[in-house]
Amino acid sequence: MPLPAWATDPSSLLITEEEYEALPEEICKTIEVVDGRVVFCESPTPGHQRVSRNLTFALLAARPSHPCIDVLQNTDMRYRHRNPHVSRTGKRFTLRRPDISVLHCLDPGARLWSGDVLVAIEITSSDDEVDFNDKRAEYAAQGIPVYLIVVMEDDRIGSVEEYRLDWSGRNYQLAAVHRGMLVTELPEGMKIETSFTDLERI
Repeated sequence: MPLPAWATDPSSLLITEEEYEALPEEICKTIEVVDGRVVFCESPTPGHQRVSRNLTFALLAARPSHPCIDVLQNTDMRYRHRNPHVSRTGKRFTLRRPDISVLHCLDPGARLWSGDVLVAIEITSSDDEVDFNDKRAEYAAQGIPVYLIVVMEDDRIGSVEEYRLDWSGRNYQLAAVHRGMLVTELPEGMKIETSFTDLERI
């Protein structure tokens, strides 16, 4: 049996920002990049997509009149600061794609950077170590004020874990675990009060 390409050529999974930008859009949607390395992403389930859509609508409805706030789904977010999981030899290209990003409105044509994001939201299963460990540490190190993890059990929401930056501004502390209802106030006075049933609706 032939060995996979990465076994004999580890650089086959490395990618630069320029190479990423040259990829077809359908390929970009299937990967993230961490410290210049390609990370393949699983396709979302229908339940995941419904929750993402309904939560996005709830967030859009909660926006203040000022300042200008946007809510984006599955949008490339480049890291402004060095990824805390990599060696200190240098900063390599890192790009994550939160399921939902709440941010100050961007100028036309501008890219989304981690420094623009007020709330990052991931919709995941309870055993997804990337969302619970890697992204939680990375998003905190990027200074994103709030991180919400919507924990799915099959196609239902089991809970929503709410993390906020602590006094250091570089680590998250668990602020609340929401069950049945998501009731919280996000940055810029965005008040959310929505039931899990509403978030799961078709």
